[in-house]
Amino acid sequence: MNNQENGFWECSGDENNRHILLIMSPDENECREPGCSRKKPRPKTRIKPPKPEPDGTKNGSYSINNNGNNGNNRSNIPTDKRDNKINTEQKPKRDIKLLIALTILNIGSGFTTMRGAAQILPRLVGWSSGAAIQALLFLLTSGSTLKHDPFSKWMAVGAFSILSVYTSFFAYYDFLVVETREKDGFNRAISAHQNLVREIFTPIEEKAQQLENEIKSKDAEIERELKGEGLTGIVGDGPRVEQLRREKDKLLIRFDQVKPVANELRPLFDYDLEGKEPQEIFNADRKALAQVKPKCLPTEPEFVCLPEKYNGSLDPLNPKSEKLQEKYFDEEDRIRFIAPFRKIKNGEEAAIAAAFFALLVDGVIIFLGTKIEIPPKSKKIAKKIPKTITLRIKGTGTEFLDKLLEAIDNMSGQSYQELFINQELLKENQTQYQKLLQSLSNETTWIEKNEEKQWIIYDEKKFTDWVIKEGERLIKNEDQNNSNTKSSNIVTFYLPDDDITE
Repeated sequence: MNNQENGFWECSGDENNRHILLIMSPDENECREPGCSRKKPRPKTRIKPPKPEPDGTKNGSYSINNNGNNGNNRSNIPTDKRDNKINTEQKPKRDIKLLIALTILNIGSGFTTMRGAAQILPRLVGWSSGAAIQALLFLLTSGSTLKHDPFSKWMAVGAFSILSVYTSFFAYYDFLVVETREKDGFNRAISAHQNLVREIFTPIEEKAQQLENEIKSKDAEIERELKGEGLTGIVGDGPRVEQLRREKDKLLIRFDQVKPVANELRPLFDYDLEGKEPQEIFNADRKALAQVKPKCLPTEPEFVCLPEKYNGSLDPLNPKSEKLQEKYFDEEDRIRFIAPFRKIKNGEEAAIAAAFFALLVDGVIIFLGTKIEIPPKSKKIAKKIPKTITLRIKGTGTEFLDKLLEAIDNMSGQSYQELFINQELLKENQTQYQKLLQSLSNETTWIEKNEEKQWIIYDEKKFTDWVIKEGERLIKNEDQNNSNTKSSNIVTFYLPDDDITE
């Protein structure tokens, strides 16, 4: 037979002692060997018909779904025979213990993140931003979001971790140097205040004291002249006394100008520093400094009320203003954004320790985040050992298979065409054929025995492909063993794997 779908000829007679596959010629229209006959081509694939189901009537009748496709709708194939694929992939689970540890670490890191952010941003904005940063970092590392895009997930984890480490630095640093930093800042502000008092207020106060002392000196000299104990030796008023009184009057005028200014500036410069913050001291001294120039002493032309280095220091745009602030504050503390870099660069131990703690905590968080998911246990797939069946048959294995192909025939049913095995042609090795067909039925969905004890083929292509492949394998074995006799042989057949056989 020339089967255009299966590509082989079937032959009968004495000449078919050679295996059918050796004379297969799919491109030819005639059989080259004697004894060949051409049969009607079969359809490639048959679909297993549905089994009738009881309709619940008393007489036990059955109903078959007939919707115009002769009952061959694939939905009618029994569930265990369908080709459906079930997704059995296991989803990874999260380690609960690690999740608890990750939560605790994020709470601790979140506190330092919020506290640090509040130091470089307005307080409310800082606390809110810190909480948002740590919350997003927790969601990412715990596997609660962006699981579908690992690259974006870990890029976001890196970005939020940098922000967390940066803001946490300030909290750890303040904790490590809280006492020394406050003390150093207070001492720095006190030193700047005392320097300002010494350079501005003290000269004014000393000038007033100097004028007062000169007035007292004039009074004493006038007293001596009146007693005749002076330079002139004349008792009573004289030209010298009149001169001394004029000089005294000038001193009084100057003193009356200087003393009130000193009295007014004293509470601005001389105040209690206890309990004040450096910023409060700085603000108070700027206020005092602003009152010096308007009250400068016009009667003392040679006296400099405001030294040149302070002239213009209250103008924020003037460089002298920045120099004034540097006396009261550590600029590294005032410019908070770059403080970590400056302090670490300067080798400050507290800054290095703060950076280490911040990196350690967030590093552990990231590490735990990589281990939070438990991968599904990989099932060790053992190498499949092909199932076989060994039969003692008459003749060779290739002849045995050739006869099986010849036994395939069509049978008309009530509503569909079936391919069945003509068991009349298998009498010679009937028991062995039954064992082989039963094994094929157990392993595949291609063949099954119906209620009339007939073997029905549902997928001719897979069935014939398996027969051909087995035939080719047996031919090689027969050639190697030089076993071409028709005597009884023990032959092993490899049963098909329905999942991979096409």
